[in-house]
Amino acid sequence: MASTASTTPDRTNCIAVLVARHRRRFVLSPFFGKSDGLLVIDPVARRRRYRANAARTNEAICELILASGATRLICGFVGAPERDGLRAAGTDIRLASCAHSVADLVSAFETLPSA
Repeated sequence: MASTASTTPDRTNCIAVLVARHRRRFVLSPFFGKSDGLLVIDPVARRRRYRANAARTNEAICELILASGATRLICGFVGAPERDGLRAAGTDIRLASCAHSVADLVSAFETLPSA
């Protein structure tokens, strides 16, 4: 019997991380709108995809986050208007320190403080 399991990722599992690129690696960005981009990680399927933040504005990164379909976000900073808009759209936002690796932050998502 053929499997009916979906091959498309369940984006509700995905965690979006605002990142900066440093020495060919991704690190948590201390900035919101000025971050280099958005790294969307599916911890279940172990997949990652990067979306560049070409416009480098708060509005553009909010649109990028919402378009990614991820319902969870890790960032180093978020302003109140952006936080409120993303929350209203159903995004669970957590704050984190840039001292930790992206992998560690994703693993610890549930323990990170809410924005």
